[in-house]
Amino acid sequence: MFNMRFTPVASLLMFGSLLSTAPGDATNVAKQPPALVQPSLHLLDRSTSSEGVGANATGVEGVECEGEFCADADPTQSKDAPSAKDDLSPELRELRDRVRSVLGAYHRRLLNSRDNNPWEVMHSIVAYGVDSDLHRGGPKGETVNSIGFLCYNGACHGERLLLIDRGRISIRKGPYVQGHYGQFLAILAQSRVKTDYPLLVDGKTFTIADVIESEKLGCQRGMELTFKLLALSHYLDLDTTWKNQAGEEWSIEKLVREELAAPIRGAACGGTHRLMGLAYAVNKRQKSGQPITGEYLRAKTFLDDYHRFTLSLQNADGSFSTEWFNRRADRNDQDRKLQTTGHILEWMAYSLPQESLTDPRIIKAVNYLSGILQNGEDRGWEIGPLGHGVHSLAIYDSRVFKPHDTAATTQTLARREVVIETSPASATSAPAAKSPGDAATDSPTTPETGRPTTNDGEPGCEEAPADSDGPKLFGP
Repeated sequence: MFNMRFTPVASLLMFGSLLSTAPGDATNVAKQPPALVQPSLHLLDRSTSSEGVGANATGVEGVECEGEFCADADPTQSKDAPSAKDDLSPELRELRDRVRSVLGAYHRRLLNSRDNNPWEVMHSIVAYGVDSDLHRGGPKGETVNSIGFLCYNGACHGERLLLIDRGRISIRKGPYVQGHYGQFLAILAQSRVKTDYPLLVDGKTFTIADVIESEKLGCQRGMELTFKLLALSHYLDLDTTWKNQAGEEWSIEKLVREELAAPIRGAACGGTHRLMGLAYAVNKRQKSGQPITGEYLRAKTFLDDYHRFTLSLQNADGSFSTEWFNRRADRNDQDRKLQTTGHILEWMAYSLPQESLTDPRIIKAVNYLSGILQNGEDRGWEIGPLGHGVHSLAIYDSRVFKPHDTAATTQTLARREVVIETSPASATSAPAAKSPGDAATDSPTTPETGRPTTNDGEPGCEEAPADSDGPKLFGP
């Protein structure tokens, strides 16, 4: 039986079905994790529910439509088929084709468990979600699903991600594994892996729900809560309360308060992950139909301010500042520009209002990022920046281009792609057309906040030593 998968563009033709392969068994035992049926981040088959964006509806059998793009679903539009009219401007059509070319090109280049560590594999999942595969044992090894491999605690470059601590499943934190508490769960949340998906550690089976409980117990004041906020905002009802290991009561709103009290400057990857975590919480609140008040209102105002501030620092070529949110800067270094522009655009593409995504400044940023990735397909980009950069394009494609796809569009694009192996099917999204607000003046004021915290950092997010090239992906 063939295990074929179309590239991300080709799979747009498969609207009626969801083909998936079982993730590889990381331990060569008889058990295998069940097939991941969630569609990939940029191929989400979105809900057709007439109940609107607050509904927890099902777009494909077994798929929980509860992720980032469901929040933008337009209940007045059918998501069952491509639209009848491709009404994108010629400029946006050209940009769409480039973005999809980049998504397809990088999707065909796989990591392997011999040479790449869990942190690196996690960042390939950031880019492609449940469609991320790797070669087991070396570059020519069997192709297995990346999420399934990590969840069954497969060894990557000799490192395993999972362990059992006092009877509970725990995710290792440190070099080569997750760089931040809650990071692996946040990546699973962004990939919309269901809570009953299994993990296997030392012969004992757990589920994602068990990981959620472990992360809840580990919440503490003063620690970096960025990735816990993102993950728990996705998986929990906003009214959920729980107690940590010290018996203190916690909630999503308390996580938001703690993250608002922490700085952006000096946080992981320039503060972009902190902004993304806050955006997930606000987005979930908006989807719930509850009023935006209290800490959620503070967070929304803060994010809106940062949108305007970020655009005030944008460079003439469309890239964002190479000094993150510290000041205007345009370092002549494409690796650095991928790092900062990829992370910043990822957060912007997710968190901006739908009508702001075709603002000329956002289009310019997407054009810049897709351009350097297209021209640098043979370049040895660093894994973290590449994963986040590709993710930003996937989000933009799903929110801006997919609702304008027609059957003719998908057929034409699919003919340009090489058939490789099977991936879950289809996606649609919702329209665009306005501005996120006027850019600030020549001396923008940073919308900064709060108390200092330590930056746990991770490869690709910290300033690398002068003698270090950092971890590489797809090197020549």
